[in-house]
Amino acid sequence: MITKIFIIATTLLAVMNPFGNVPLFVSMTESLSKKMRNKLFDLIVYTGFSIVILFGLIGDILLKYFFKVEMMQIKVAGGLILIIVAIKSLLTPKEKKQNNSSKNILESEEEILQQGIIPMAFPILVGPGTMTTILIIKKESGSLYVILATIIAFIIIKVLLTYSHFIEKIFGKLVLYILSRVMQIFIIATGVKMLATGIFEIIKSFQ
Repeated sequence: MITKIFIIATTLLAVMNPFGNVPLFVSMTESLSKKMRNKLFDLIVYTGFSIVILFGLIGDILLKYFFKVEMMQIKVAGGLILIIVAIKSLLTPKEKKQNNSSKNILESEEEILQQGIIPMAFPILVGPGTMTTILIIKKESGSLYVILATIIAFIIIKVLLTYSHFIEKIFGKLVLYILSRVMQIFIIATGVKMLATGIFEIIKSFQ
């Protein structure tokens, strides 16, 4: 059970890609005081965690009864999203994203906290890929695994963000960049698996 929880937590970390987001969040908060930066990072973590847990618990109900979508269709859509997002991330220079983001000048505390929710918590940290992944994990493993794995994943993210400036200084942007790219490979592999499983289930449903 413990091994499975850590595997799921690793999958969530790969999809959310906190290693790749460390330089981005550093560039977006470099003008803030340490106290304000930590407050912002706490908000990002708590907001992201709440979104994942909430969607993990009731997301399938919303899709089934409000949008009339089956899990096999979610797997196909989720697989495509993961593949496209990962490939786009691999082909898009990270530095360009950071420069564009760092142009946003945050003046008031309210504006800073708003940035913590959108776009930093959603959709930069928790995006469509994370939400579809969590639905599939719940379907295959159950809510308990989703909750425990999400807690572990966000504890790691909390540590990474809290010490993001320190981590960037130690490892440098190049190492974090490489880690981010390695994560994208795992995301593509996960997306291919989701897509193939979804297509197989759709074909099987017509037989």
